[in-house]
Amino acid sequence: MSKQIVLEGKNGTQSILASRQATNQSNLEEDMAIWKILANTNLLAEKTYNKKQEIVWKCKDKVLDTKTRNEVSKVMNTIFSRIVKNAQHRGFDSADDIQFNDISRMAQIYLDADSWLQIDYCRDATRQSMDEDVQIELLRRFLKTEIQKPTNGQYTVANGEIQNKKDVKEQKFARSVDAFIPSLSAYGFLKYSGPIGSVTSVHQVGESKSFIEECKKYCDKYQDGKIFFVQVDGGAGEEHLPEMLQLIGEHSDRIFAGNSEQVIDWLDAKK
Repeated sequence: MSKQIVLEGKNGTQSILASRQATNQSNLEEDMAIWKILANTNLLAEKTYNKKQEIVWKCKDKVLDTKTRNEVSKVMNTIFSRIVKNAQHRGFDSADDIQFNDISRMAQIYLDADSWLQIDYCRDATRQSMDEDVQIELLRRFLKTEIQKPTNGQYTVANGEIQNKKDVKEQKFARSVDAFIPSLSAYGFLKYSGPIGSVTSVHQVGESKSFIEECKKYCDKYQDGKIFFVQVDGGAGEEHLPEMLQLIGEHSDRIFAGNSEQVIDWLDAKK
């Protein structure tokens, strides 16, 4: 299930939105192939239960290779969850009443739908954690240096230290690093906040400010060459950049907050 990265110059917001659109189109093409498989009512499918006694569907058709069976199972469960969401409207008393034939029927409905509707029923790019990938690719493209994407918690800035999250004693304000640039000893916190005023956007701004506060503690404690940046794209995030820059204050030589283009320019000047 491939992500499509489309870069629109240094503009992070436009690049993220273009990448989402391209990925949704790719998702539609891939999902339609799965829908065609599921539309076959003779497909071998099994209803199982996990430890929480929740229904899980599995494709058991040996005609398909393992990778395809796994992908079919994922889409099968997605369609099942959508049917369950409005089960009574569709004539079911409970999720247990839903059979594979019902999933197959829904897959055929997707295939018969107008393309304007089909795109809304494939996997959604916003749920594929691709925004950070786009922001990192922008750094790679324009800084022309190695950009690492650490695993979650690999580098955490907290209490004046940079360490693995599992070693952080007080994790209330700990923030994991999303991008690391070895050649610059630069640690980045990446966010995209689109809709202004949403609960998510407010929470993300708070996380960005918390990261800045923890970086300031590190800079006060260590006079080394490590630098830090907050890369924020999207209207809801970018409108708070003046506040973040004010929060950085006298640490502006080692800490920066800006959109992708501004961060790229700041880091480029640090080479």
